[in-house]
Amino acid sequence: MGATRSLVIGMEGPAGLFSADQENVGFRAALAEANWGGGIHGRKLVERGYPRPDRAAAASNARRLIDEDVFLLLNFGAWPSSGEIAKLAMERRVPYMFPHTALLPRQAQRYVFTSFPRYQEEAALMLRFVVRERGVRRIAILHEPSAYGRLFLQLLQASAGEAGYELCAGAELASHQAADVDRDLATLAESAPEAVFIALHPEEARAVMASKARLGLRFTVVATGPLSDEKYLDVPGGSADGTLGFCHFLDPERASGPGFDAYRAAMARHAPGEGLNRYSLYGYVYGLLVLEGLRRAGPSASREAFVDAMESIRDWDSGGIVPPVSFSAGEHHAQHAGIICELRSGHFEPLTGWVS
Repeated sequence: MGATRSLVIGMEGPAGLFSADQENVGFRAALAEANWGGGIHGRKLVERGYPRPDRAAAASNARRLIDEDVFLLLNFGAWPSSGEIAKLAMERRVPYMFPHTALLPRQAQRYVFTSFPRYQEEAALMLRFVVRERGVRRIAILHEPSAYGRLFLQLLQASAGEAGYELCAGAELASHQAADVDRDLATLAESAPEAVFIALHPEEARAVMASKARLGLRFTVVATGPLSDEKYLDVPGGSADGTLGFCHFLDPERASGPGFDAYRAAMARHAPGEGLNRYSLYGYVYGLLVLEGLRRAGPSASREAFVDAMESIRDWDSGGIVPPVSFSAGEHHAQHAGIICELRSGHFEPLTGWVS
């Protein structure tokens, strides 16, 4: 690919429109901010995408975008579609940027760059914290019926006993309909857990938090990763207070630092009316990493030059949003640390600094 007046990024969702997909909202704000400042090496960044009616369409949409010769793929998707897209990107030699799943292989793949800390490591950190710091001895898990949910269940099963706790119950969430959630949660509560890990998607987790409030249950909810967002876990009445989360970022509304200031300014300028949350912050900061790679790759970059440029990044400073990021030919994973937080009065408050 030679120099052109624009650089096309393949991205799922209605092209040029802000959608309910908050990660995409944040990424589009980063792109719009770059274009507002003149683009990258004078090249405007444009999005081309397809609406995705369900997760099953993700790989076919990615294939269509590659056929249309987009420069790179941007998809903040989860397993299993992220694995399918990663395989396709490797076959077609197209950069695939920052799926948030931590189920992709640890070893670097030439065209795939991943984002969040690994689920196993997050769960292990939270287990140590609730057992050692909070003295919890009875733990349960409510998970979705997927590889994601089963991964957490298996980790809790493997660590029980030796780590000093009993896994007193483990259950799949039948659905996020209120009656089903009430039934599943009431059954789980019969085992008298002190803490319940949740391995769910946001809409399911919010249904669980509402059910916990309705039923008056008092155990501590423990969440990890992108699920640790107060927009999804806080419910009216204060019953969510005390929820523990492994957060990838500080509070996007209140955190101080140049990166957070720039994020809020970009959202106000390019996504007015959209709320601030950790999902759009994720899209924004990883959008900045894509832009950094494009700057380093030069004005007439090829896909190969872009990957080489990404691999040249050392101790990249996001302005405090994430720890310094370094890549190499053997390391394509951006973030290895998070912050253990507790939900208080509608906000996750940090209990630690960055832990990895």
